[in-house]
Amino acid sequence: MTKKIALLFLVFITQNLFAQIQDCAECSSKIYTDKDIKGLTLLELKLLRNEIFARHQYVFENDRLSAYFLEKYEWYKPNIQNSTRIQLNSNEKENIALFKKHEAQKETLKKTIMVELMGLKKTINELNDPKIDDIFEPLHIQSSAYRDAIIFELKMILNKIDLKSIHWYNETGLYKVTTDNGYIINETSVSIVGDKVTLYYNDSTHSELMSDETVFSFGSSYESIEEHATWYTFTIVDGHLKLIDQKSAG
Repeated sequence: MTKKIALLFLVFITQNLFAQIQDCAECSSKIYTDKDIKGLTLLELKLLRNEIFARHQYVFENDRLSAYFLEKYEWYKPNIQNSTRIQLNSNEKENIALFKKHEAQKETLKKTIMVELMGLKKTINELNDPKIDDIFEPLHIQSSAYRDAIIFELKMILNKIDLKSIHWYNETGLYKVTTDNGYIINETSVSIVGDKVTLYYNDSTHSELMSDETVFSFGSSYESIEEHATWYTFTIVDGHLKLIDQKSAG
């Protein structure tokens, strides 16, 4: 019995140690720290910051933000007459400043990733060996043939992607191109999650010109052996992209 109580106490303490702020119900009476919001996403931070205003019945100009609070919280009753006379206390102001600081850090990371991707494309296309070696350094590549193969595939991927057209939702970004050349369907993409960037190339299956019944019959030269996927994972280290993993299948 004693062991069970001790275990329950340990679980309780652990949950509280690593608990993340769920809402801003206490934002007017408690000042949060970096540790309290460490695991929160950009969108979660924005919602928490705006919740402070919502709890004062602030009228938001953004219809989607207003709809979010109206649908989620019964206490939100926006007051048009009161919206310009909101008074925030010192705790609320401190918390808003904290949330904004972390939002800015995450926005800066997104901008850094975009600049680095543009630089990576330029470096690969110009075959700038010193810069390439610096980017590849975490993989400790020994084989020149393997290095050349990576450069070839990265060039193929990056030149197929319109980096300027990457769009974001929260902390994830994506640009994907699917092509069918009458022989094989290819999917090429860049996906971003936090500080991780994945470049992906996949010759996945036969063209829609051929059905599953006709693809291996007379008249078709398609070989499934040509189906191949490869992906490269980068991360931001000291403000720069580094290649940390490469995998392939097929």
